[in-house]
Amino acid sequence: MNPDNEAGERASLLIKTTILTIVFSFTHCYKTETKRTMPGLPPKHNNELSAVNKKSTPKKKKQKTIYLTFDDGPSRLTMPLLDVLDQYHIKATFFIVGKTDAGSLKAMKAIVDRGHAIGVHSYTHQYQQIYATPAAFLYDFARMHDLILNTTGVDTSIYRYAGGSVNDYNRATAKAIIGEMNRRGYVYYDWNVSSGDADYGTTAQSIYNATIAQVHSHTHSLVLFHDTKFKGNTLSQIPRIIDTLQKEGYRFEILDPSVDNQPYIFRVPG
Repeated sequence: MNPDNEAGERASLLIKTTILTIVFSFTHCYKTETKRTMPGLPPKHNNELSAVNKKSTPKKKKQKTIYLTFDDGPSRLTMPLLDVLDQYHIKATFFIVGKTDAGSLKAMKAIVDRGHAIGVHSYTHQYQQIYATPAAFLYDFARMHDLILNTTGVDTSIYRYAGGSVNDYNRATAKAIIGEMNRRGYVYYDWNVSSGDADYGTTAQSIYNATIAQVHSHTHSLVLFHDTKFKGNTLSQIPRIIDTLQKEGYRFEILDPSVDNQPYIFRVPG
């Protein structure tokens, strides 16, 4: 073989070998990186891959959760109600109104001291007055917020509108009020289960039946009760309601701003 030809073939073979080595290394690295991050695919594809991978792992069952809430206290029934909740090691959330007598202030402080959540409901609970304008609502809210803060030391960020966020008295002002309260960083909660304890003709049995039936239709339930001196039927059914739902595996929690309020708020018209 011609020495020049032999040298040329060797050089050609060396170049081919080098190219193959580079291609192999690049391909190996690309496959490895693709398995790790899939950087070249849009987020949708990454999500689809995650969904496929998740199929191989059994999903945990959603925990059935209940938030017991009580409006319009404190009252002479608040302390007995707290005693019942203590017996079951259950914590609840109280949305309270502006009462400044010694007994009410003591009950307000007891709510916090016993580990329950406290939030603003309304100072006056006078619908026509507080929903007349956004400024009127803010004034009422500030009075109630300050009463809670000065009595308990809690600078609460949660509240519930008197009558709910959508009612017959705030149709003209609800959107503006909610927008301003959201801007200020406060979180409100309506409910998705009503015990019916404020309805005309309610009975102890109807409170129990309504609560249990509605809770069974949700994985997460926010239950509306009332804590006024007239709600003896409500107080009488709380042990029975807790007994039933604990046996069915429900967990009881309190509200705080980290709890997503979207499943529990009413749709504001317009």
